[in-house]
Amino acid sequence: MFRKQTFDNNIYMKLFRWAYIVLMTSVCFTLTILPFFLAVLLLAIDSRNVLPFIGSLLFFGPAMPAVFSVIDSFKEELDVEPVHSFFKAYRRFWLQGLLLWLPGLAGTIIAAVDILFFIKVPNGQWLMPFFFILAAMGIALSINCWYFQMKNPTASIRAVFRISMYYIVKKWYISLLNVVLYLLIPLLMLLKPQFGFIITPSLLAGLIYLNAGKLHGSHLKQQS
Repeated sequence: MFRKQTFDNNIYMKLFRWAYIVLMTSVCFTLTILPFFLAVLLLAIDSRNVLPFIGSLLFFGPAMPAVFSVIDSFKEELDVEPVHSFFKAYRRFWLQGLLLWLPGLAGTIIAAVDILFFIKVPNGQWLMPFFFILAAMGIALSINCWYFQMKNPTASIRAVFRISMYYIVKKWYISLLNVVLYLLIPLLMLLKPQFGFIITPSLLAGLIYLNAGKLHGSHLKQQS
């Protein structure tokens, strides 16, 4: 016998509910990276605006573990109140998220500056792969750290860094895929703001979350 569908368990209502969760999670994400949103809307993509764009990227750090937390709650319960869950996680992880984003942001800035310098130096192009690897490793480290910290909120940052670095080396191909997915988030915001700010952040973060779950177990030993 088929289970009788009610208003609550109707498949169409579930799809609308899931679409609402995706939409509101992305809206919450956009609100917490408002400086980047304003930079995209108000500033031209020009070398003279590099500093404002870089400064606005800092706000991605606290926002990413909050998105992961919403996705994690949805995975466990198949439902979540996205706004409440997002800002509850944001309050809990904002400082850790910011600190854990520094390796990724710093690696990207250093790589970009070195690329601009060495591209003008004879034979400097041979160093380009090294700088790309440096940036990718920094971003991959931050992504893994966000995931681990969200899954293990009482674990020390030192423990989170250690195991995150281990899995960057052990399963570098998955880490690289996560870097590509992560870079698509700000790229789509720049190229297609109507989708990049409203729809794609939670979808791409969901793919990153699923990949991160394949890298390693969910829990660390709780260390101080």
